[in-house]
Amino acid sequence: MSSIPTDDATMEQLRLRVPQVHASTLRDELITDSTRRQVLDVRDSHELGTGTIARPLYCSLRDLAKTAKQRLPDLDQPLCVVCHGGERSLVAAGHLLDLGYTDVVSLRGGMRAWLSAGFQAGNAVVVTPPDDDALSWEAIRDEFPIATRRIPLLGGGDTELSYLDHAASTHPPSRVLEHYSRFMAHDYSNVHRGAHHLSRTATDEFARCYRVIAEFIGGQLDDSAVIFASNTTQAIDLCASVMRKRPGITILTDLEHHSNDLPHRRYGETRRARVLNDGRLDYDHLEHLIASNRVKLVAMSGASNVTGWMPDIHRVATLAHAHGARILVDAAQLLAHHPIDVRPLEDPAHLDFLAGAGHKAYAPFGAAFLFGPRELFDAAPPYLPGGGTATEVTADDVQWVASPDRHQGGTPNIGGVIALAHALEFLEEIGMDRVRAHELKLTDAVMTRLLAIDGLTVYGAPDPHARLGVLSFNVTGVSDPLTAAILSEERGVACRNGRFCAHPYMARLLAAQGGATPATGHPPGAVRASFGLYNTEMDVERLVEACEMIRRKGWKGRYQIRGEHVAGEMAARCNDRWMEADTAS
Repeated sequence: MSSIPTDDATMEQLRLRVPQVHASTLRDELITDSTRRQVLDVRDSHELGTGTIARPLYCSLRDLAKTAKQRLPDLDQPLCVVCHGGERSLVAAGHLLDLGYTDVVSLRGGMRAWLSAGFQAGNAVVVTPPDDDALSWEAIRDEFPIATRRIPLLGGGDTELSYLDHAASTHPPSRVLEHYSRFMAHDYSNVHRGAHHLSRTATDEFARCYRVIAEFIGGQLDDSAVIFASNTTQAIDLCASVMRKRPGITILTDLEHHSNDLPHRRYGETRRARVLNDGRLDYDHLEHLIASNRVKLVAMSGASNVTGWMPDIHRVATLAHAHGARILVDAAQLLAHHPIDVRPLEDPAHLDFLAGAGHKAYAPFGAAFLFGPRELFDAAPPYLPGGGTATEVTADDVQWVASPDRHQGGTPNIGGVIALAHALEFLEEIGMDRVRAHELKLTDAVMTRLLAIDGLTVYGAPDPHARLGVLSFNVTGVSDPLTAAILSEERGVACRNGRFCAHPYMARLLAAQGGATPATGHPPGAVRASFGLYNTEMDVERLVEACEMIRRKGWKGRYQIRGEHVAGEMAARCNDRWMEADTAS
C-alpha cells in the first residue's frame, strides 16, 4: 500500500468498513485510558510540523505491514490511525483489518479536525530517524516497567498511571534493575573483605562506581573524593560534620529542603538568605550575609523541590570563594534533570561539595553520595568510626585510612551503589542536554496551560527555562490534599501535596502569591507535579484536563480527610450539590 486510492467507490467501501471516531471521542479516551488505544500516525514527514497526538507510532503506508508485524504483535491491540485529512488513515486502517487486526478505527478529519477542535498537539520530535547510537524517546519509555502500570479508578475501571512525582522519587529502568538483580543473585559479596572471586568482583565493580559518579558531575578523583551514603540527608550531614570544626558560620537559603537545613543547625551557627516574592533567591541579601560575616560554608539547593527554580550556583560559588568560604550544592533535584559540572578546583566558580541520591536519579532506594575536596575529608575525623575506617587499631590507639573509606564505616549498600552508577550511565547514554530539552518542553507546555486557568495559582518564577519540571500549584476553593486525591482517584495522575519538607519556602510563597485553601486542621500547602524521562505530552494533557475539572468542581467522588489520609467513595447524591469534601480530624 503506497498510495491513496483515487476512485470514489473504493473510498466509500472503506468508509463503510472502517469505524471513524471524532476528535473529541479520541481525546476523552486517551485522557482516561492512555494505553488502551495506540495511535498510529501515517503522515509524511513534512506534515509533522503541525504536531502529534499521544505517543504515536510513526510509519509510512509503504512500511505499514512490516511496522505492524514488528511493533504491534498483538492483533487485538486497539488502534487509531491518524493522517492529515482523514483519507490516508482509512486506507491504512483497511489494510490493518486485512492483516487480521480486530479493533482499528480512523480519526475522522485527521489532524486538521483535531487542531480545529482546539485540542493540544505536542511537538513531533521524530521528524527524521534518530542517530543509530541514540536512544529514541519511545525506546527510553519502553525501558520503564512503571510506564505501563495500571491503577484502579474510583467507581470502577482502571487507567494507565500518569506518574508526576519524580521530585520525590524516580523509578528505575529495566537495565538498572537487571544490573542490580544480577549483582544480588550472582555476585553478592562484601567489598574489601576477601580474596575469593565474588569479593574481588564486587570490589572491582564498587571501585568503578566512584569513577562513574565523578565523571558524571565533571569531578576529578585526584584532588576530590566521592563518599557513599544512604540518602542525600546523610550526605549533607556528612558535609556539615566535616566542616563543623572550621571557623565561621554556615549560610543557608530559604529555598532549602529540610535536609539541607536541619543538619547544619545541629553543628553550628547558621544565617538564612531570603527569597523574593516570586520564589527566586535574593542574591543581594546573600551577598550581604557573606560579606558581613565570617562564613565557612554556603549551603544551597541546585534546584528547588517546590518550584524547580535553579539558582546560579556557579555565581554563588564565585562569591563564596572570594570571601574564603566553601559551597555545598544539594543536587538531589538537579542530578537527573540537568547537566552538572563541578569544575576544577582552580576555577573560582567550582563547586566544593555536591550531594545527590540514587532514588531521585532512576536507581533504587538506599544509595547516595557526597563529592568534595579530599584534603577536607582527610582532615576531619571519621563520620562513623567502625569497620573499614582504620588501618591499625590497638587497645589505646587507632590509625585512620584516607578518604573515601575514612567516612564509610561498616558495610555500604553495595548493590544500591552499583545500581546508582548504572543509572547515571543510562542518563549519560541519553545525554543530559537531551534530558533537559525533553523535560523543558513538557514544563513549558504545562505552565502555559495551567497559568491560563482562572483560579489556579502556580508558584514561583513564570519562566520555564529557569526551573526544572517541578510545579507546585493550588486550585481556588479546593484544598491541596483533596486536589491530589481527585487527581489520583479519578484521573490516575500521581502528584504530591503538602509543604514538601520545605516549610519556610512554602510559607514565603503562600504569603506572597496566595491561592491556598487549607483543609480543616491542616496547614496550607500545595499540589506538586514533577516530570521525568518517560513523561509525555499526554501526561500534560491529563493533568491540565483534570485541573480544569477540579476548578469547576466536576469531580464524581466524595472524599473524607482523616489525618494525613484521604478516603474516597463514589457520590451517592447529585454531584452539583456537593462543593467540597467532608472533613474530619
